[in-house]
Amino acid sequence: MFKRTLLSIVILFSSSFASDPITIDSLFKKQIGLRSITSLSYLNSGNAYIYNTYPILIAQPDTKTWKDTKQVSISQSFVYTLIPKFDLLIAGNGSYKQNEYTRNLGREYASERSFGVDSLWVGGIYTGSAIGGVFVPQITLQSGILQREKHFDERKSFLFKSFSTKFALRNYSDPIVSSIYIGGVYNAKRKFNYGKLRYGNSINFGVDMSIVLSPKVSLDVELQQRYQTASGFEGRKTSNSYSIPTFSLGATYSLNADTAVSVSGSAGGSSSAPDSVFIISLWKKF
Repeated sequence: MFKRTLLSIVILFSSSFASDPITIDSLFKKQIGLRSITSLSYLNSGNAYIYNTYPILIAQPDTKTWKDTKQVSISQSFVYTLIPKFDLLIAGNGSYKQNEYTRNLGREYASERSFGVDSLWVGGIYTGSAIGGVFVPQITLQSGILQREKHFDERKSFLFKSFSTKFALRNYSDPIVSSIYIGGVYNAKRKFNYGKLRYGNSINFGVDMSIVLSPKVSLDVELQQRYQTASGFEGRKTSNSYSIPTFSLGATYSLNADTAVSVSGSAGGSSSAPDSVFIISLWKKF
């Protein structure tokens, strides 16, 4: 998902190569203190999957077969720079989901709705020194402190069952700010009353680019590929592996020296990817 919270953090808090008039780097360049990213997204699946949107977009096969899912999510992240090379990260997100399905042998359409807090994550971001004066390396590590999930008509909370890592190389070449990255998510088994459910693990890589059009406006582009291993229940394989490619296009507008707004839309490139995702984000430094 383009410009989702984790990617926003990677872009916003890397060391600045650009001169002060450059929008993204000058607005969010390194400084000791607090930064905030608030994102509102709308996802339409167009398939049988539901999705987790943080820290990356992950297809989550449910124990029910859905026809479509419409999901509105809000995520809030805070990043505090303790020292110039290290940021402390905490992020929470919640969502409203409308899962659509058929019953009575497909003759009747119905929907199931849910609303609540999905997860709370904590982690850190380390930014290294420039390599050859060209690329700035950065690694982000996170753990899901709390994740609330529903399967088998049972809602349950899990502690420290998911872990995320991401490595990025970022470059500034006037007027383009770009990065290439690779990352992954590991999911431990979840134990419900009915049995143990195993989500697939994920690896993802991609490239994102912000083209600075003026001191206040940039055009944002991202291409990302995700691979997920199969899911299972009680040692039995319940799905195949997934390929989830997406392409995203958006724009960022700097309101003032402390605030910016970005909007983006993404389209899926496979049957496992959501049909579309639209996001609006507010970036704020204090």
